[in-house]
Amino acid sequence: MLQTLSKSLVFALLLIGISSCSTSTIYLVRHAEKASQPVQDPPLTAIGEQRAEDLLNVLRDKNIQYVYSTPTARTQATAAPLAKQMNVEIRPYGTDTLWEVARHLAKLKNGNTLVVGHSNTLLPLLDQFPVSHKKSSIPDSDYDNLFIVEVKRRFLRPDQFTLTESTFGQPAE
Repeated sequence: MLQTLSKSLVFALLLIGISSCSTSTIYLVRHAEKASQPVQDPPLTAIGEQRAEDLLNVLRDKNIQYVYSTPTARTQATAAPLAKQMNVEIRPYGTDTLWEVARHLAKLKNGNTLVVGHSNTLLPLLDQFPVSHKKSSIPDSDYDNLFIVEVKRRFLRPDQFTLTESTFGQPAE
């Protein structure tokens, strides 16, 4: 009886360990090209709308289950084609507590995440993860960056984070 109980306990622990080991990916991008007017909350330009479609094409097969965006017209419009295709809501996030946002994103399971932000918020958000990026800033004319943070959950060990820096769509001018 004790031997059967021990085997059951080992099996249960093994199942818990295996189920806690998973990988999810967080894709971070800056909003696409924006119009110059209105100054307060500009929409995307036609080129920006095309870039949002390019983002959809790049991520359509990436099991995106969560989409986060700041509450501006340009970030929402960048996220919209993918969110619509994946049938997920665009969830707002604030840029005033990026460490909380990063902690929340790192814990999401059962799918991958798109985060759309701004030139002055993406790198500070990346800085909240234990990864190193090559960029020191994102110029106002730079819209094609794609930062890919992979979160590998490991049984009885800290999560492992890796960063891949890429681009998508036509090169930004």
